[in-house]
Amino acid sequence: MVEDLTVGRDTGDASPRGPLGWCGAGLCLGGAALALAPEVPWWAALSAAGTGLLLIAAGRRRMRARPVRRSLPPAAAGLALALVAGFGVRALTLSLAVDHTVAGTVPETAPPVPVRVDRVAWSWAPPEDGVLVDVLPGTLGPVVVLDDGVVALDGITGGELWRYRLRGADARAAVHGGGTRVHIAHGDPDDPGRTGPLAWVELDTARGATVEAFTTPPPPEGVSARVLAAGPGTLLHSWTEDGQAPRISARTTTGFGEAWSFTVPEEPGRVCEPWQDWNADNTLRTPDLFLVAYACVPQERLRGTSLAEIADTPGEHLTGVVTALDPRDGQERWTRELSGLEEFPALRGGGPVTGPEASPAVVVGPLMGEGAPVVLDPRDGSHAVRITAEPWTDGRSVLVRADTSGAVVAETAADRVLFHRVDPAGEIVETAALAGDEVPEYGPGLAVGLPGAVAVPFGAVHTDAEETADVAVLWSVPFDTEPRLLLLDPPGQAPPMPLGPAADDHRAVAVPGALVTVARGPDAVRLHGLVA
Repeated sequence: MVEDLTVGRDTGDASPRGPLGWCGAGLCLGGAALALAPEVPWWAALSAAGTGLLLIAAGRRRMRARPVRRSLPPAAAGLALALVAGFGVRALTLSLAVDHTVAGTVPETAPPVPVRVDRVAWSWAPPEDGVLVDVLPGTLGPVVVLDDGVVALDGITGGELWRYRLRGADARAAVHGGGTRVHIAHGDPDDPGRTGPLAWVELDTARGATVEAFTTPPPPEGVSARVLAAGPGTLLHSWTEDGQAPRISARTTTGFGEAWSFTVPEEPGRVCEPWQDWNADNTLRTPDLFLVAYACVPQERLRGTSLAEIADTPGEHLTGVVTALDPRDGQERWTRELSGLEEFPALRGGGPVTGPEASPAVVVGPLMGEGAPVVLDPRDGSHAVRITAEPWTDGRSVLVRADTSGAVVAETAADRVLFHRVDPAGEIVETAALAGDEVPEYGPGLAVGLPGAVAVPFGAVHTDAEETADVAVLWSVPFDTEPRLLLLDPPGQAPPMPLGPAADDHRAVAVPGALVTVARGPDAVRLHGLVA
C-alpha cells in the first residue's frame, strides 16, 4: 500500500512540487517588483516572472497554502532569488554602461592661466559618438562636457586625463567648487516628466576619482524643480510649489530632505522678486558662496502693472539686490543693494585673476546687457572695481574681465576697439588697440581677458589650394606689444576647419594651462589649446 502524500492535515505540500510552485510564486512577485524598479532591464523582470509561471504550472496541483511554515519559506526564497538576481543584473549593466577612467598621477599644483597666447599647442576633437555641449575650466585644464558625460584634458598638452561617459545614454554635467568638482546625472534632472530615481556621481576634476555617488527621487507632485548648483552634500534647486513663491531649496544627497531654503524676504512698502523664478542668470555658485540676485520696487508703483513690466518701461528704475548665502547651511553672509537699475540684475564670474595678489570678482550686470555692470568682491560684497556709467550708455563698451585688482573694458570707437585696463578706482592704466576693420562684425563681445592680453576669437576668410572658407582665427592683443593674428591651424598637416555661420561658432575659455577655443563647423567640432 502506497500512502498518498497529498492528503491529510499534517502533510500539507510534502511533495517537492508544492514548494516548487510556491517558489515560482515568489519569483513572479519579484518579477513584478523588478518591473517597477528603476534601471533594471526589462528582460530581467520578464525572466523572473516567466520562470515563476513555469514553476507554478509544474506544481500547481501540489500547492497548499497551509501550513504556512511550508508555503512561506519557498515563496520568500523565490522572491529573494528574483530580487538578488535582478538587482545584480542592474549593477552589472550599469557598470558595463559606464566608461570611467581615473588619472594615475597628476601635478600637485595646477598650471596657471597663460599670460598671453602666441601659438597653437594642441588640437582635440570630440569622439564620434559624443556631442560637445560645453567646455568649462577644471583643476588642470578643460573639462569637456558631452551629451553622454565628460572628458578632462591636460591644459598644457591636450592629452586626456580621465573620462566618465555613459554608453548609449544621455547625461548632464556641471562643474562646481571653483572648478574642482563635477556632478554628472545619469539623465536629465530637469525633465518634468521624470517619474523614477536618478543616479548621480560627483568626481574631482583633477583625477576623475569618485567623491560621492547617490540617487535622487523625482520632485513631489505639484512641484517644479530645476538643479542650479551643488553642495557640499546638497543639490541646490529652484523649487516652486503650487500657490507658493519660488525658493532656493538645498536638498541633501543622502535622503533628499531639505537642508535649508531661501525665499525673497518680504519687506514693508516694497515688492521684490527674481526674474522668471530662479535660474542660471540670477544665481551663481562661487567656490565659497551661493549668490542670488533679484529686483525690488516700491509697492505703490505696482498698481495695475508688474515688476517685469516696469523693467521693460524706459525711464523706470529698479533696485537690485544681491545676497550671498553659505552653501552649507544657507546663512546670509552679506547683502548689497544697487539702486537705479534699468533691468533685472544678472550674475556672472569675472574671469581668471591676473596674479597671486588678486582674488576673483563677481559681475552684476543688466539682464539684457544694456547698461554699466557692477563689480563686487564676493568676500564681503564691497565694490571691487568702480565702473563709470558714461561709456555704457550707447552700448559701445563691454566688460571683458574683472578681479579685485582691476578690470579690462573694451570700448568700440569710430575706427578701432580700445581695450582699457583699469585699476580698482576705475582709472585707466593701460590701453591696447585693435583696428576697427579687424574686429568681427558682432564686436568684442566674445573677447576673453588673460592676465596680460585680450584674446578675440572670430572667423576670417582663408583660401587654400582647393577652396575658400571662413576658418577660425584669433587676435592676441597684448598690452605691451603689437596685436598678433593667429590662424588656428591644428598641429600637423590637417587643414583649418571651416566655421559655421553663427557668431558663437567660435569662442574661447581660459583654463589652467591654456586658452581653449571651440570652433564649430558644419560637420565637426574642434578644440585648440593656445599657449605662450
